[in-house]
Amino acid sequence: MRDAIANPPAFSPRRLLVILIVLVIAEVNSAFEVGMMYGILATLVREFGDPVGVGWLITAFLLVGAASAALCSRLGDLYGRRRVILVMLVFAMCGSLISALSTSLAGLICGRALQGVAAALLPLCIGLVREYFPARRVPVAIGWLAAIASFSAGVGILFGGWLVDHAGWRMTFWIGAGHALLSLVCVVLLLPPSRAQARSGPLDVLGGVLFAPAVAAILLAITRLKGSGFADPVTLALAGGGVVMLLLWVRREWTHPDPMLDVRQFTQRQVGLTMLIMALFGLGTAQLMLVVLMIAQQPVWTGVGLGLTATLAATIKIPSAVAGLFGAPWSGHLAARHGARRAALIGAVIVCASWLTMMAWHDAAWQLVGLSFIATIGGSILYAAIPNLVVEVAPPERTSELNGMSHVLRTMGTAIGTQMVTMLLASSTVGDPAGGAAKYPTEAAYLLALGAVSICAALSIFVVLALPRRQADAALPVTGTAAATLTGPGVC
Repeated sequence: MRDAIANPPAFSPRRLLVILIVLVIAEVNSAFEVGMMYGILATLVREFGDPVGVGWLITAFLLVGAASAALCSRLGDLYGRRRVILVMLVFAMCGSLISALSTSLAGLICGRALQGVAAALLPLCIGLVREYFPARRVPVAIGWLAAIASFSAGVGILFGGWLVDHAGWRMTFWIGAGHALLSLVCVVLLLPPSRAQARSGPLDVLGGVLFAPAVAAILLAITRLKGSGFADPVTLALAGGGVVMLLLWVRREWTHPDPMLDVRQFTQRQVGLTMLIMALFGLGTAQLMLVVLMIAQQPVWTGVGLGLTATLAATIKIPSAVAGLFGAPWSGHLAARHGARRAALIGAVIVCASWLTMMAWHDAAWQLVGLSFIATIGGSILYAAIPNLVVEVAPPERTSELNGMSHVLRTMGTAIGTQMVTMLLASSTVGDPAGGAAKYPTEAAYLLALGAVSICAALSIFVVLALPRRQADAALPVTGTAAATLTGPGVC
């Protein structure tokens, strides 16, 4: 079966529903793996006795995933997204098998690094939605992809913890391998061929060679800050080297006639502002569970904590995970009717209001549950609007690439935001009056952290307001499939 197809046919509503289900099954591989890993981290620390080494199970996935999200998404635009998705799933399955069979921490880390390649799955699936679906149904389908990705990450945390208690931590990797294999079969059997671009010149390999290590070095420097501080020479060398490589990459890609990653697209008002919104999303909104879980588990004697166990604190995320299933699809419906700008604005306002309210109300479990639920609804609306903002103006042949770049910016923003919140929480601490060594953030420290996140959320509102206004019809993307008329009830 060829991945290149000149004039894709119009699909029936039932066929589109099958396509969407297959894309959902495939794209949750990455999010589910991340969630399950957080669910088993504590067990792995006890197993290997190396907290720093176990932390690399997250770091390795993060570093490889950041580079993969942009580069592999672009390769999908060039050579056929379906074909590249199959390669990503093979990497994910092999990584899970290596981790499941490894007897050393080093082997686990290698397996997790291979799994990180699957970070490109969501941008590639968004590109396939634009390729397969009629234009008027693209926003809603993207909303469902975003909703399931967010939901599966939350479910993965709970599922990983349950597997550790009942089947052992290795079972999480066996489940991951089985999921990747199921996805492979579904994609091969049920997903239609996808288009590949005709190329007249050589592939811009150097553009990818410069980009991947530059992003990895910057992210590694950010993740080292908490342990090493700003004065550590290795951290400074990583940060400086990464920035220099990134600047060289931007200069080269700007002047290249057919760049691997087209940075000139960022000069488009809507594309550039959308990337800024995604970075602010990582800086602020993505820190929700970090702050909420710390407040929930902090001892009551500190004057700010609720003293919940880890298990009870984790249940706070259940309503939040469900909230995303409502917010993201509704965002897609709103984008289809009124444009993605309106959806993004509503989401940003809800997020900002919930964080500001949390500054005043965080003294009871019901307050944390309720505000987390509202913040997640707003965040899911905003998160689903971002790829729709990209799709509204991106060239069809670079849809996955630009969504992959937004993923890189979100990853960087999240890493920086985590360090920012952690440092603010450490700015003022209280010790155990019984003489214990533990220190916990004070009320003032939490207000600083909540205030910083609220500022990021408020900035998102202003950036959304700066987006160009678009009528709903003008905002719809134009694709090969969209040119065909599709009758019958909608699939989303």
